[in-house]
Amino acid sequence: MRTGGWRRVNTGARRFVSGGARLQVVSRSDLGRPWHGFRRPTCGVNVSASAARLYPRGRAPSFAMQARAALSTGATVDPVVSPGWLAENLGSVKVLDATWYLPSKKKEGRETHRVGPRIPGAKYFCIDAIASQDAASLKHMLPPPDAFAAAADALGLKNSDTVVVYEANGMAFAAARAWWMFRCFGHENVKVLNGGLPAWIREREAGGGPASAFGLDESEAPEESVDAGGNASVSAQAAGGGGSSAAYRAELNPGLVVSKADILSDLDLGKGKKMHLLDARGAARYKGTEPEARPGLRSGHIPGSFSMPFASLICDDGGLMPAEALMKNDLVLRALEEERAGKFITASCGSGVTACVVALAFARLGKDVAVYDGSWTDWGADTSCPIETG
Repeated sequence: MRTGGWRRVNTGARRFVSGGARLQVVSRSDLGRPWHGFRRPTCGVNVSASAARLYPRGRAPSFAMQARAALSTGATVDPVVSPGWLAENLGSVKVLDATWYLPSKKKEGRETHRVGPRIPGAKYFCIDAIASQDAASLKHMLPPPDAFAAAADALGLKNSDTVVVYEANGMAFAAARAWWMFRCFGHENVKVLNGGLPAWIREREAGGGPASAFGLDESEAPEESVDAGGNASVSAQAAGGGGSSAAYRAELNPGLVVSKADILSDLDLGKGKKMHLLDARGAARYKGTEPEARPGLRSGHIPGSFSMPFASLICDDGGLMPAEALMKNDLVLRALEEERAGKFITASCGSGVTACVVALAFARLGKDVAVYDGSWTDWGADTSCPIETG
């Protein structure tokens, strides 16, 4: 049976951050198609209890859903940087290696980082360890803010730092996930290295090898250094929270995260639904013709979602499509059209990793995209959640 339920929401002084601006959820006219039951708040959102009567089974849109409906990014700077840009700015930014592999590869990202080669000064960001350690949680779900702050502290990061994330897989997996995580916790000045480590190495080879500006650290990194961020996150959660002593400050922006309950609530709206949901998995998995790798997961997709394989957004050289090419992509144009009609774009995938590639692509166009953190691992395992095939 589906769970959820409507409750009155009072946000108090909670704020949403996008592009460094303080945002306020506003009146019905600002949302395109109105949510029933709104009244203009002084800060955040209050929704009248009468709205409960308008939604089936007592569910109504959550505070995060309402906020996303009004969210408009202030980002005008490309979140993707070239190897040349990083080489020029290497001394003034903090570099993180978020290399991660699918379980089927039987490889460990931390080991790839440890043995090298690495971009000089890079530290390891483990999406499995800097994640919720709740026994009931799925893998690499967002950690509590205190745990993220502890990890950032251990990695030597400050809120004012420019952070650049890369991975050994090019653009395929976790660099975009790490980028999205930083944004979720209010760190807007975070970028992804276009093409990742392979692109950096190509520039090095083209520019004269070791003598070029594209240096490589080929020494082995100490174990304690490699695990510093992950261990700090795990320890903070084991301590039970209750406030962080970290100098780094993390505050969750719920406007960038979608839950299963949010999607179920939106499906209940029928033709009035407010999400435009993009599925970043391969087309065969979306259609349900290819079985899921994880045992017990059904095949198919969330009703009403659209297939946008993350690989279709990556160029042959392993870099993310530039904005000009994205604006020629029919699926991207359809999503932007739906956004102009009052919907907010949301991304899903297998386990919340490659959906972040979709979010990164839209960020190149100045658009915020929320990510369903649990994605198909969460939805497909719950037999009460509806699915479609084909």
